Amino acid sequence: MSLPLPTPAVLRRYFDEVAGRVLPAFVLRWEPDLPESRDRLWELPEGVCLVGPPPDRFGIKVERVAPDAYAVRVLWGRTRLAWEALTRVQLLTSALLPLTRALGDDLRTVLDQPVRAERMQPEKVA
Repeated sequence: MSLPLPTPAVLRRYFDEVAGRVLPAFVLRWEPDLPESRDRLWELPEGVCLVGPPPDRFGIKVERVAPDAYAVRVLWGRTRLAWEALTRVQLLTSALLPLTRALGDDLRTVLDQPVRAERMQPEKVA
C-alpha cells in the first residue's frame, strides 16, 4: 500500500459472533472525498485480494499459536476470513498493517504476545 490510511470515524464498537467465535469489531466511516477512501486493491495474506474502498465494518483477532505462527480472524465488511497459521511476515506485509494502524493499534505489538498455551503440544516422552 503506497498511501497511508486516514483515521476513520468509529461509529460503533461491538462483538461480532459467528460460529461460536467472538471477534471485536468496529463500524467505520471513512472520509469519502479523500483519495485513500476510494477503491483500491487490498492485499491480504495467502494471496487473498479484495477490491473496493476501506471496509465499513472491520474486526481482527490475532492469537499467537507458535513462535512464528498466528491464528487470525478478520471481519471485512460482510466478509469473514480465517487463517490458522500465518507468519509475522505475511501479516506485516498485508493490508492489515495500515488498517490496524489507522485504527490506532500497533500490529507489531500484537504479534509479540506469548504463544497461547492450549495450542502448544507437549513434547513426547520416549
